[in-house]
Amino acid sequence: MRKKLYFIMMISILMIFAAGCNNKASNSDIKKEEVKLYYSSIDNSKIHWVTRPVEYIDGEKYDVTLKALLNGPYSSNMVRSINEKTKIVSINKEDDILHIDLSKDFFDFKSDMDEVNSVITISNTLNQFEEINGIEIKIEGKDLISPDGEKYGILKAFNLSDEKNASLTLYLPDENLEYLVPIKTNIVVKEGELIGQKVIEQLIIESDKQEYNVVPKGTKLLNYSQDKGIANVDLSQEFIKNSSGGSTAQTMAIYSIVNSLTEFKNINSVLFLIEGKSVEGFSHYEFNKPFSRDESLVKH
Repeated sequence: MRKKLYFIMMISILMIFAAGCNNKASNSDIKKEEVKLYYSSIDNSKIHWVTRPVEYIDGEKYDVTLKALLNGPYSSNMVRSINEKTKIVSINKEDDILHIDLSKDFFDFKSDMDEVNSVITISNTLNQFEEINGIEIKIEGKDLISPDGEKYGILKAFNLSDEKNASLTLYLPDENLEYLVPIKTNIVVKEGELIGQKVIEQLIIESDKQEYNVVPKGTKLLNYSQDKGIANVDLSQEFIKNSSGGSTAQTMAIYSIVNSLTEFKNINSVLFLIEGKSVEGFSHYEFNKPFSRDESLVKH
């Protein structure tokens, strides 16, 4: 009996020792590396990067890096463009090309800008590795199509210079002034410029081209800022003085700006100022309160 008990004890000790050796071997296989993770600025006008340490074993570096990107920037001046529900279906490296398959949750975008920035952040994050010479993104096995209707194909790292081409959706009235019609346009955003500011400026330009000025003629953007999801738009007095006076025209003027700005997921409402001051009433609206998006005015 004693011999049997002694034998069992020895076997247990050997098993614990073997397990410890295996864990030691596993730990030695773990590699640590600082990687760059790319994220959008709060207003979507620029792409920033942060460094973060990741740990991985052979064959899992790209998967771990992409998961770190999906986890978010942990920074108040950056946002994750990619929908947080996105799952990695597969990642495979063939020669020097990395093939990525993502779940359809990736398609949950509020604007074309969000989609483009999502593609840029993935591409630049994974193209940073010397052994990678391009990436291909698929969604549940299907090719990823750009807002222009073309396949993205094999993506290299994007040039994040001081100027960036941006696609905007502006809302302008139809011929009968009944609905707002979404119109796509491309602009260049320079270093330090807020995308919301460019939206207002472009709306004024497009308004002046039309027979009917949805933004009253002579209106200038005096100041623009964003805080906690509210866009603060300070306009010159012409916005009120040169208004046609009709409630329909004033509704179109207000919501042309509001719906254009709330295309961006970081803007929930718009607060108007005139010459730096709050104005209580404009038409039948309480003009000193933030305006939220109104989808009922949009022609679908």
